[in-house]
Amino acid sequence: MRGLDAARVYQFLDLLADQVGTLERELGEARADNDRLRAEVRRLQADLDEYDQGGDRVNEQVVQLFSQAQLVAEEMVADASRDTRERIGMAREQERKIVEEATVVAGEQVRSYARSAQAQMQSAVESFAKEIDRLGTPPPESD
Repeated sequence: MRGLDAARVYQFLDLLADQVGTLERELGEARADNDRLRAEVRRLQADLDEYDQGGDRVNEQVVQLFSQAQLVAEEMVADASRDTRERIGMAREQERKIVEEATVVAGEQVRSYARSAQAQMQSAVESFAKEIDRLGTPPPESD
């Protein structure tokens, strides 16, 4: 392919794939933590129901724990989303730079080819003109 370094493009795509995989793993871990925290809240709620004597204070603690768990989970998802957006932005910028570099290289190659073709054409025109001059000159007359 002219102008694009396929190895660099594939290397960059591999880097992006690794980063996306890492983010997916982190998101999965965050979701697992969220599920674990929700299960903990359910367990605490079951304990609360079983030992209802704790009253409003225990209920309030369960609500606080659930709220904290929810906030932590939402923050982790927001962090992962923000990081993903940043990486996608960097990938787009890298793509733009690669395309820009390829365009510059292709333009230089086209200009070089045009100069070479122009020089060859000029040489051919000059040779043609010399041949016409030679053919147009009458032979020397013999006395």
